[in-house]
Amino acid sequence: MNMVKSFVNTAHLYRLGHEAEASVALRQCIDEMEKNYPEVIKRPTFGQIISPMLQAQERQDWLALADYLEYELPQLF
Repeated sequence: MNMVKSFVNTAHLYRLGHEAEASVALRQCIDEMEKNYPEVIKRPTFGQIISPMLQAQERQDWLALADYLEYELPQLF
């Protein structure tokens, strides 16, 4: 599965209230990015997206996190 589709599927899980399953999927997305797309992680724009994403996750703001996954991260790919 490509990265964009993985992000969107994970976002949908968060929106549906499946936080535990979505968190596992998010970890898989991050692992795949680290393994297959290290150049994306090194971009300054990635840092600008990942920081507020993690803040949303800490606040348990699943809708904001889903927005980052569905609309912001895919632009890097």
